[in-house]
Amino acid sequence: MPEANMNLRKGSKVWAEDRNLAWVAAEVNDFVGKQVQVITSTGKKVLIIPEKLHLRDADDDDHGGVDDMTKLTYLNEPGVLYNLERRYALNEIY
Repeated sequence: MPEANMNLRKGSKVWAEDRNLAWVAAEVNDFVGKQVQVITSTGKKVLIIPEKLHLRDADDDDHGGVDDMTKLTYLNEPGVLYNLERRYALNEIY
């Protein structure tokens, strides 16, 4: 479930639902009616409803994950999965 009272604005870092990847890193680009236009990490522009977005740590690309999931700024499914992926890649899953 998306974060309650999510304050989205242009430039917000988010996770967007993706049918092929499950989640993809994205950034809010614009608002079109009740939808949000995001630009994914692959450069694709996508219109999506806010309920399909989760906030993303702004600095999540700058580190190798956190050892304690409670240290994540946003404790949500895509954030947890991304953190596990980063930790596993460094062979530091515990």
